[in-house]
Amino acid sequence: MLLQKASLIDNNEVSSNDHLAEMLNRYATIEPYVNAFVREVDLSERLLLNMENLLHTFPDEKPALFGIPFAIKDLIHVDGLPTQAGSNLPVNILTRKEGSFITNLRSKGALIAGKTVTEEFAYHSVTPTRNPHNIEHTPGGSSAGSAASVAAGICPIAVGTQTLRSVIAPASFCGVVGFKPSYERIALDGAILLSPSFDTIGFFTQNIESMIYAGTHLIPNWRPFHSNRKPTLGVPKGQYMSLMFDDVKCAFEKQLETLERAGFAIRYVEMPWDEDFITGDGMLRMVQGEMAQVHESWFRQYEHLYGFPVQSAIRKGQTVLLEELERYRAGQLKLRMDLQNSKVKNGIDLWISPAQGGVAPKGYKKTGWAGMTAIWTYAGLPTISLPLAKIDGMPLGLQCIDTYGNDEILLFWARELVWNLQSEQR
Repeated sequence: MLLQKASLIDNNEVSSNDHLAEMLNRYATIEPYVNAFVREVDLSERLLLNMENLLHTFPDEKPALFGIPFAIKDLIHVDGLPTQAGSNLPVNILTRKEGSFITNLRSKGALIAGKTVTEEFAYHSVTPTRNPHNIEHTPGGSSAGSAASVAAGICPIAVGTQTLRSVIAPASFCGVVGFKPSYERIALDGAILLSPSFDTIGFFTQNIESMIYAGTHLIPNWRPFHSNRKPTLGVPKGQYMSLMFDDVKCAFEKQLETLERAGFAIRYVEMPWDEDFITGDGMLRMVQGEMAQVHESWFRQYEHLYGFPVQSAIRKGQTVLLEELERYRAGQLKLRMDLQNSKVKNGIDLWISPAQGGVAPKGYKKTGWAGMTAIWTYAGLPTISLPLAKIDGMPLGLQCIDTYGNDEILLFWARELVWNLQSEQR
């Protein structure tokens, strides 16, 4: 648990080297089965040296994240480590200088545990990563390795990115907390992008308290929030709620019943989006169009090294006109405002839904469904998946969504839901 590790180190009850030894031992025991990390030669030697450097840099007062191992999705550049992005392109053309987010991590004493496996350029490929709950099932994508590293207990926190579903889906499948902040709340310099109008850095932890601790120190301009009342919960009506299997719908209805008994008001709301848009290909075309722009020069030279799904996506993206992209981008801002107005009109504090339409499928080709997540990401809203249900032994996340910029409020209300649903389970 992230909070425990930080507290013990800060109070000198356990040394940071002891925590590192614990992580390396768990890595050696579990990683061969889970395959969450990109293979790194001399991992132990690097981490021991990095820990020595941290102790030298911070000899007295320890910063908030001192010695905490962070797993980093292999789309985000880290000085001293190559960036492969799950691809076969030459590492030297992909690797760049680390950006402000990693620099901020280092300034707070974080230990970079390693790079985690991602689908090719965060779009699609079959990865070697396995779900720690059952290695015959997918961990989700594209932040597969980051979610699995936390679920397996190798790292207390991991960093991913989300375009359509890449934090929320693997968090739901792996039974961890997955938080995607508001769009652009965290700078994305120093990362290989998939779709700049969607892409957002996100986090995985084992529990909500650890996520709040991480958010307090990693979200710029954090504004503490507190309330003594229970939030009013909004459940979307219409096509959106048909995007799930019957067992997921049943589990969600039971959660709603529990929350109502605990005193939460629940309102079913007609949503201000085009029903055809959430089930159509508009958001995917937007991603593919921007992807073609991002990869234009690389694709011209290294097309033969791209996997077939990514090749196909880029070629489709090349047919998306700039005018179409601009319509989609204008639609993002309109939907953001429409959702905010809908919350006010209906007296809603928080939207909730299942995080995925199903639990982790058996096999490794299907890594999630975008239907329950993409529309919120399109609008740039902060979202979180909470591991509060299981179906046939596999985790299912409860997704909570708040207004753009209300990241602090979202995490506070999410903790309220966790406390109430877990107390019922006990």
